[in-house]
Amino acid sequence: MKPARIVNFSHSDGMKQILEVKNQCKPKIVFTSGVFDLVHAGHLEYLLAARHLGNSLIVGVNSDNSARRLEKGPSRPFVGAEDRAGLLACLRFVDGVILFDEDTPFTLLKALNPSIFVKGGDYSEKQLRDTDLKGLDDIELKLVPLKQNYSSTNLVRKIVAAHS
Repeated sequence: MKPARIVNFSHSDGMKQILEVKNQCKPKIVFTSGVFDLVHAGHLEYLLAARHLGNSLIVGVNSDNSARRLEKGPSRPFVGAEDRAGLLACLRFVDGVILFDEDTPFTLLKALNPSIFVKGGDYSEKQLRDTDLKGLDDIELKLVPLKQNYSSTNLVRKIVAAHS
């Protein structure tokens, strides 16, 4: 089994490649996005739950610059965007991975026009409709509860505490 295709949305042919990925997916495409730094069991449960909402799953991955702007911390992300995308592309329930450089996936959502956009329960529907989905009323929004006490930030804290 080969990994899912990885597309860099900021490249000149990014739009063409996104449409190729979309055309290879089964209808009722689910899209989610995130930094996915230090992938852990919480990420895997979240992505699998997202996949179960449709027939195909495409994952947007924030570029390193975008992740830094999201204030994950001065040394974050620890894992580079290409490596994070490559790891997610190896998950058998992921059908495509798209790297993007914006702070939100709004432009990517507009181009991809998935059936469903999924985010974690730490977001509110109002917040997402005002930012990521502003004016994209035809895309269904689903919030998936997050696995408690799982986050890359918590993992970093545990590692630092163990080595202090």
